[in-house]
Amino acid sequence: MHPKTAFDRYKTYLEQLTADGLPSLGEFVAENVVFRDPLHEVHGLSEMRAVLARMFETVSDVVFVIDSHAVDGDAAFFRWTLTGVLGGKPWSVEGVTRLTFDQAGKVLRQEEYWDAASQLFGRFPVIGPLLKWFRRKAAGDIHQTAGPRVW
Repeated sequence: MHPKTAFDRYKTYLEQLTADGLPSLGEFVAENVVFRDPLHEVHGLSEMRAVLARMFETVSDVVFVIDSHAVDGDAAFFRWTLTGVLGGKPWSVEGVTRLTFDQAGKVLRQEEYWDAASQLFGRFPVIGPLLKWFRRKAAGDIHQTAGPRVW
């Protein structure tokens, strides 16, 4: 299957995905898939399915939108936004994904890139304020050392 066709099929599947749709993941993803994001690196279709199932258990009202993409050879890249409700509050994550397809047009590798520190951990009561303090401190230090350095 041509990678562009494979991507279009997978894009439609992802944008319509619910917990009930997880059994059909194998129609789009290879049995030996590698799935990686800031929180996981799993090998195999069943492990990837388990990661997605945990997401649906934790986040309600999930909406996944792909807003731009490029397909080149056996690879595809796309920018996305995931919204939902986490801990009773609206939640949104933006990221980029790199896919690699096998000869059959199934996803062989899926690598997710998103900022877990600000988009997830920043929501926690203790960690969130600590991360904000660290960012302010780091930004202040950058501004203070922006001039020429003398070694």
